[in-house]
Amino acid sequence: MLANNNRKVIRRMAGRSVRNNLRRNLIMTAAVVLASFMLFCIFTVGVTWIKLYRLQNIRLNGGDYDAVLYGVTEEQREKCESDPAIRQTGTVGIAGYISATENDDTMEAGCVWADEAYWNEIMAPARVSVEGTYPVDENEVMVTGEGLERSGLAGFGVGDSFSAQYVDAAGNTLTKQFTISGIWDGFGEKSAFYVSEAFYRESGFQIADAASGRYYLDFKQTVITPGQQAAYEERLDLGKKQVLFFNSDAEYSLPVFLGLCGLALITCLCAYLLIYNIMYLSVSQNVRYFGLLQTIGMTQRQIRMLIRRQMLLTGGSGIAAGILLGSAVSFQLLPYIIRLMGIRTGTVGEIRITFQPAVFLLSIAVAALTIWAGSRKPIRLAEKVSPLEAVSYRPACGRDGWHRTGRGRLLWRMAVGQITKDKKKSAVIMVSLAAGLSVFLCMTTLADSQGARTIVTNHMDADLVLRNDTLDKEDPAEWKQIMDEEFLKELTDTDGVQEIYPFYTAEIMVPWDPDFMELWMEEFYAKWMNIPYEEAAEEYREHPENFPTSIVGISENEVEYLQETLDESSVPFDKEAFLRGETCVLYRNDLDLTPEDAAGKSVTCVAFRTMDGAEGSQPPDNPASADAGSIYGNMTGGEKSRKFEIAGMTNEGYYYTGTTQGITPTVIVIDTALKEFAADPFVEKTGVRYEADAAVPAENHVMDLIQASPDTSDFSWESKLDSMRDAERAQGNLSLVSTGIALLLAVIGILNYINTVLGNVQNRQMELAVLESVGMTDRQRNFLLILEGFCYGAGSLVLTGTVGLAVTYLIYQSMNYMQAPFMVPAGPVVGMTAVTLAVCIAIPVAAGAGMIRRRSVIERIRGIG
Repeated sequence: MLANNNRKVIRRMAGRSVRNNLRRNLIMTAAVVLASFMLFCIFTVGVTWIKLYRLQNIRLNGGDYDAVLYGVTEEQREKCESDPAIRQTGTVGIAGYISATENDDTMEAGCVWADEAYWNEIMAPARVSVEGTYPVDENEVMVTGEGLERSGLAGFGVGDSFSAQYVDAAGNTLTKQFTISGIWDGFGEKSAFYVSEAFYRESGFQIADAASGRYYLDFKQTVITPGQQAAYEERLDLGKKQVLFFNSDAEYSLPVFLGLCGLALITCLCAYLLIYNIMYLSVSQNVRYFGLLQTIGMTQRQIRMLIRRQMLLTGGSGIAAGILLGSAVSFQLLPYIIRLMGIRTGTVGEIRITFQPAVFLLSIAVAALTIWAGSRKPIRLAEKVSPLEAVSYRPACGRDGWHRTGRGRLLWRMAVGQITKDKKKSAVIMVSLAAGLSVFLCMTTLADSQGARTIVTNHMDADLVLRNDTLDKEDPAEWKQIMDEEFLKELTDTDGVQEIYPFYTAEIMVPWDPDFMELWMEEFYAKWMNIPYEEAAEEYREHPENFPTSIVGISENEVEYLQETLDESSVPFDKEAFLRGETCVLYRNDLDLTPEDAAGKSVTCVAFRTMDGAEGSQPPDNPASADAGSIYGNMTGGEKSRKFEIAGMTNEGYYYTGTTQGITPTVIVIDTALKEFAADPFVEKTGVRYEADAAVPAENHVMDLIQASPDTSDFSWESKLDSMRDAERAQGNLSLVSTGIALLLAVIGILNYINTVLGNVQNRQMELAVLESVGMTDRQRNFLLILEGFCYGAGSLVLTGTVGLAVTYLIYQSMNYMQAPFMVPAGPVVGMTAVTLAVCIAIPVAAGAGMIRRRSVIERIRGIG
């Protein structure tokens, strides 16, 4: 067959086809608009968010670095400086701290030395201004205005001097006259006093010590995977005390980047399914038309050009409209969305969206590729139609063949049979719907699980934790019992308070024993101390009172929670023995000890201070020689001791408190045992839980009770309500924005469903008319269509509840750096299910009713219209 040069005719035919099939083309154009809009917004948000997230973390971290190594040896330094993957390194040394100035005797500000690389390169992006110079002389310091104010030195400037007490590496408190050589402002730790290298060398600290040395690493690559982090840590061959921390840029930027890519992929998938379905239906319904075109001289290449011209008109207009809409929204909505994603305007300044040519081109390219992929197979189908096939073509769905008469309700079998006739088309409909629903499920689950109420948690999920600040003072004579039994009773009786959890504590010593304490001390010194245990072993054996620690008592209601925090062990926890005061739990303090190391062993607790903080009588020469066979007994000189069998170990930080945080272990027991052991232990803190519907008034009543106390200034507290308000302000309407994004994708899936069902009902008009002619009533026809719609909706919901839920869980866990529990919100899920089923049922019924109104049974059987 000879080809005719009819390009102008093809262009006119394409335009006429677009106008004549306006409904179908509007649906496709809407899908392309939404897809282009979503892609442009996703890419714009992603690029801007990553840029601002990097800037935010630079300022929050106080410098531009990816990792920090606590303590660094010369060999490790050489490895890092010769590594081509590392752009920059910098060194910081902690040189003790200033404990008092001439105007403030209760302050504590660290003395920090920074080398030239850290100060001029790594820290520079976090600074806003510098007045003066970095310290050179031994008595010079560089400070911030905020640090001066906290130290009682407000108003001091460059060149001014002040007297201060500082603590060196040996623990000595020395008095020194300092001169301010410079004042800086910016972000990071602003209370520290930066000192000279000469001061650091005089302080007695060493960079190799994990307690003092900080070695900062800035890598060339933007994203460092967990595997690369682990490999680099192994390459440095870290010592027992050394720790390598990677900051959140390296740790969380990859999951966020992959999450944004996943969202873009799902957007493309939804658009692809809709475009493919519309094109497939269009071609299948116009087989005769394409065949007749070939009889008058149109070649397969020209048919391909015709369809591509149609796609160019609809797709091009859709992409243009989507990009324009995305550009307009970007300058208004996206700064708000970026703030909701956690970017703090206080650290990055005003959020501005700038035009990114790469984002513009990428959005067009991905949208165009989606349109091309969606139309490729339908175009091939149209090309292969021959004139002979077109003449004899009659629309058919599914396979021909014999099939046995089924059992059961007829309309149910007809509905299921209609869906299974063309499994491919049915699968496209269900997958398209399920993709949108899965995104909705994922976004709502993330928003709900990371909501303010979920991510703001306290110990035992308490609403308020009150704390006795007098126990932070070094002099025990200044400790006070500000939460006595009378106060606790008033707190319990406060309106709206459901329950309280007092945390009792007393100062003790744990005598040496060769069985467990020797192992504990060896591990503790190897992990945390700068001297070997051998240098302190003799002093510990002969004078354990020089190694005080705390015993803490918890209520019976807290025991179950404590049990959940215990390290995994093959030895079961005996709750009843713990409640009887026979066993204890130790705070492990991150030591490399296992529960099996302590299994069957015990610790002896000896009290050696009275309540007023005065020293009691001296303990015996060998406190470990107390009656080991009895659980409770009196020591020589009136001191009390009690032996507890070790029931487990925990790393729960809530328990690492008490009057003294010592080298020997913190011992956790039931409060009744502690009260027998120490007549009047201090209440260090108290957890308060409110009644569910009375949180705000209950907290107001508790605050009134604190204000009425004579020790008001000695209280501090951590309020869950306050934290929730801060979190809600930071998150804003995150759930609404997340739902909106999900709904845009769901709309694409629903458009696909609407278009498919309308075309399906249109193709089946003859079949339905024949059923009516043999006695099917309108009610039965509507019920049949309802059942078909229900099957489509149920299939998409099943896919969402299985594959969609699994994907949601994987995405959630990869981004769950807040360690919030995974919970699917019931309300949105029920609403999603109801709306999906309602839409799936309503559309076929409406299409069937419209078909009846437009044509009679005879006209539909004859195929008129």
